[in-house]
Amino acid sequence: MDKVKAIILTASPWALVEEKTGAVREGISLQYVITDNLSPVINENGSMGYEIAKESVNIGNVKQLVKVPGLYEFTYDYTIKKGKPALKLKEVKFISEVGV
Repeated sequence: MDKVKAIILTASPWALVEEKTGAVREGISLQYVITDNLSPVINENGSMGYEIAKESVNIGNVKQLVKVPGLYEFTYDYTIKKGKPALKLKEVKFISEVGV
């Protein structure tokens, strides 16, 4: 499993009901930047700043979302998506508030 530090900008719980089965699926939509500080940056392609990543995680992670925005440790695991290996965010762990 790979671990990285990231700043979570938003966290929004969601739920939906499967039409065919009636099963309820729940999760948390996250928007984040993969960095542990917001120092100005110029990227290799000439763009400036941070790209915002979006991903959904298991609802079980909601207890770890102590403060948002905040600095978190992300744990990624490998999965197979359409026959190809892919990283999937599995767990978040609060580290600290983000300073201004």
